[in-house]
Amino acid sequence: MAELVLGLGVSHTPQMSMSSDHWAEYASRDATAFPLIWKRKRWDYQDLVAARASEGVAEQVNDEVWAEKYERINAGVARLAAALAEARPDVVVIVGDDHHELFSEQSMPTIAVYWGETIDAFPPEWVFPAVEPAAWALFGEQPETYPCDAEMGKFLITDLNRRGFDVAQVNAAPEGQSAGHPFIAIRNRLMDRDQDPIPMVPVVLNTYFPPNTPTPVRCWELGKALAASIAAYPEDIRVAVVASGGLSHFVIDESIDRRMLEAVASGDDGRIAELEAEDFVSGTSEGLCWIAVGGACESLEMELVAYVPGYRTEAGTGTAMCATIWS
Repeated sequence: MAELVLGLGVSHTPQMSMSSDHWAEYASRDATAFPLIWKRKRWDYQDLVAARASEGVAEQVNDEVWAEKYERINAGVARLAAALAEARPDVVVIVGDDHHELFSEQSMPTIAVYWGETIDAFPPEWVFPAVEPAAWALFGEQPETYPCDAEMGKFLITDLNRRGFDVAQVNAAPEGQSAGHPFIAIRNRLMDRDQDPIPMVPVVLNTYFPPNTPTPVRCWELGKALAASIAAYPEDIRVAVVASGGLSHFVIDESIDRRMLEAVASGDDGRIAELEAEDFVSGTSEGLCWIAVGGACESLEMELVAYVPGYRTEAGTGTAMCATIWS
């Protein structure tokens, strides 16, 4: 039977894969490029600056602090990569979200499992200028075809269905679509890029786009079911599960992140039930992927390797970058 040997959680923000020298330029878009949602309401940029003035955010927006934070999160990512190499999994089940990369605005399932034999990366022309310094991580340095474990993917679809989860199935990317950066980033940041990729099974959650986003409790229960399905898989293989994305962005809210991480680390159903869906919106919604992986790894011990709130502006915009290991 398959054995779940490791769990990992890691952010995939472009911010952590581009030198901190680029952060100021990346931040220049923050006032207008994204909806600024904080404390469950949408803010004007200048009003948000005023509202957060007492938090000391401005003191964290400078080259020296940025350089330290860049080094700290990337040291954490290196630890995760080493843990993955040491675990020697045969398959990596990646729980990530979709940004209209595999699915479309017209059709977005709450939960999907990809079970094709392979999936292709983005073509280079899809890379937009703002993320070019991080394109090596998000899209790959050159077009690559990623191997998937189709048999395991198919089994998970069937078995999760039997466990009460109506999972959408995808066995090929539609024309003009491709694997999303939440999945490609795991290949490029955690796997040895000088070796062939470890076969993956993408599990796609619609964290971003209402009205069919899952709740924290549903994601936790999905994780538990996923662990049971992995344990029921008849092949004698080693499996790692990885959460990709988050934490809070595009406005950082450390309190949401801490509550989520502490609840997941506790393994307590009651604490998970206290997490409110209204807090998991915009980029912060990717924390739902961590909740799912935490549910899958509830029998393992969670270690918070790094939590780095990457403030880019005085308004508190940026990404809270994080790395965890379950072992």
